[in-house]
Amino acid sequence: MIKSILLVDDEEEIVNFLEHFLKRFKIPSIKVTSGFEALNIYDKERIDFVFLDIQLKDIDGFEVLKQLKKKDPQARVIMLTGKSEKDFQDKAKRLGAIDYITKPLDLSDLKDKINKYLLE
Repeated sequence: MIKSILLVDDEEEIVNFLEHFLKRFKIPSIKVTSGFEALNIYDKERIDFVFLDIQLKDIDGFEVLKQLKKKDPQARVIMLTGKSEKDFQDKAKRLGAIDYITKPLDLSDLKDKINKYLLE
C-alpha cells in the first residue's frame, strides 16, 4: 500500500486538486511547487510515488526525473504535462517515467491511473 505521494507542479491549484482527489482514496501526499523542493523532499521523506509536472519554473521536470532516477532507480513517477505531443510522452518514458497524464486533468484518466499504479 502506498504511504506517501509527492505532488510536484508549479501551479498550486493542480497540487491542491491532486491532494484533495487522493484523499478520497485515503492516500497521503506532500505538495511542492518547485523541482528543487521536490528533490530535497525526496531525499528526506519516504516517498512511494511521484506526480511530476514537466514544465516547472525553476528546473525542467525531465531533469528532476533524471535526478530522481539517479538517486533511486526504482522511483515510480507519473509525468504531468499540458502538452500532448508524442515526443514529450516518449521522452518521459525513455527517462523512466511509468506513465503520464495530460492537463487539464481528466478525472476518469486520473482515477484509472490511481487504480492501476497506487491501489494495486
